[in-house]
Amino acid sequence: MDGADWFKNAIIYHIFIDRFAGFPSADNWDKSIFLGGNIKGIIKKLPYLHNLGTTTLWISPFYKTSAYHGYHITDFYKVDSHFGTLKDVEKLIKTTHKYDMYIIADFIPNHCSRKHPFFKDAQENRNSPYFDWFYFTKWPHEYLCFLSISEIPKINLNNEEAREHIINAAKYWLNIGFDGFRLDHVIGPPHSFWKQFRREIKAEFPHV
Repeated sequence: MDGADWFKNAIIYHIFIDRFAGFPSADNWDKSIFLGGNIKGIIKKLPYLHNLGTTTLWISPFYKTSAYHGYHITDFYKVDSHFGTLKDVEKLIKTTHKYDMYIIADFIPNHCSRKHPFFKDAQENRNSPYFDWFYFTKWPHEYLCFLSISEIPKINLNNEEAREHIINAAKYWLNIGFDGFRLDHVIGPPHSFWKQFRREIKAEFPHV
C-alpha cells in the first residue's frame, strides 16, 4: 500500500491528551495546568473509538514538555511523565493496531520550549555548541520565536546538527511504531529542511 493510500479516506479522531481521559482516574480536574488526561486513558477508550468508526487516531504532543498542551517541548525523545511512559506509548500503538486503526502523532520541528536544556545552554553561554541552533538577534534575551511568543524559541533548521537532531527524533518515534505525523507549522522551517525530512523518512519508512 502506498503511504498516501491508507490516509486518503481516513476517519480521524483527534485526541488532546491532557483533556481526553485519565486512568485509573483523572483526579486533577481542579488544577489550572495539567488536568490528568493520559495515555492509559486513551488505551481504555480504544473500544469506544473503534466503535465510532474511527480509522486513525491523531494524538497531541506527548514529548517532555513545559506546558499541558505539549507544544513547548523540552526533550523530543522522551515521554512527559504527566502523560505516561514509553511503555504506555508502545502499548497504545500496539493496541490501536489490534483494533485495525492507524495512529499518528503531532510533531513540532519548528520550535521548542525556552526551558529546553539546549536553548538554556545557548542563552547562558555564547560559546555553547547549541548557540547556532537558535536565532539570537540580540543575545541573550532577544531571539526569533514562534508567533513572537518568547516561551517557544524558533529552531535554526539550517544548522546541520539541529536538523539531524529533529529528523532523528522523527525516525525514533516511527521506529517505536507510529504510522505517521501531523507536522506542526510547516511554513516555519526552510523548504530545504522539508526536502531532506521527506527524503530520509520515506527512505526508511515508505508507508508513512
